[in-house]
Amino acid sequence: MKDFTHPAEYIRRVDINPLWGRKHIVWELRPDVNILSGVNGIGKSTIMRKMAQQMEHGDLPSVTITYEPAEADGIPFDVLHGGESNGLGRLLSRYAYCKADRQTFYRVADELFAVTEKTIVRTPDEILFRQDGEVLTTDQLSSGERQMLGILLTVLVQEGKPCVLFMDEPEISLHFEWQERLISIIRELNPNVQIILSTHSPAIIMSGWMDAVTEVTDITV
Repeated sequence: MKDFTHPAEYIRRVDINPLWGRKHIVWELRPDVNILSGVNGIGKSTIMRKMAQQMEHGDLPSVTITYEPAEADGIPFDVLHGGESNGLGRLLSRYAYCKADRQTFYRVADELFAVTEKTIVRTPDEILFRQDGEVLTTDQLSSGERQMLGILLTVLVQEGKPCVLFMDEPEISLHFEWQERLISIIRELNPNVQIILSTHSPAIIMSGWMDAVTEVTDITV
């Protein structure tokens, strides 16, 4: 992630004009959780992609991002797509140098993976699991387990600092109980992360986050 001289605490507002040459998007964001909702094809993923591209390169004249505080020059961010664990190798490398408290990470991993009777091995420089007396590498996990591990590691290596986490339909490959707990787990690992996600999962929304839902039509002016 990028380093900034004056990092922001969170994104306060995004203005996209035009979106697809015909829409004007103005979205006032909460500092904690923001869930973008709407029918397929209405622009949820495009809005988040444009935000991330502007934050990374600053080359989209149609996109204006306002940070809090206003004089900040940016904020670190991560982007996760549902069903993907392609960056797990990179995250495992960063894990070895991560200075965050790992006790919460270990406990959460044990709780989540208990359904298949796996426990995480407490090692400082690699991720291993124990199941039925065997030691498993991450390559031996299911696709859903690898995806969840990728989410946990992405948040852990933020080391509790203010950060933005974009998540596009994170429910893909995650079973219902994990969807229900997803936001609370992320916030437990890093209370300073600002979550911006799109989802079609009632489980994610109904677990105490109804007031964080924004319809794309409501931010189109």
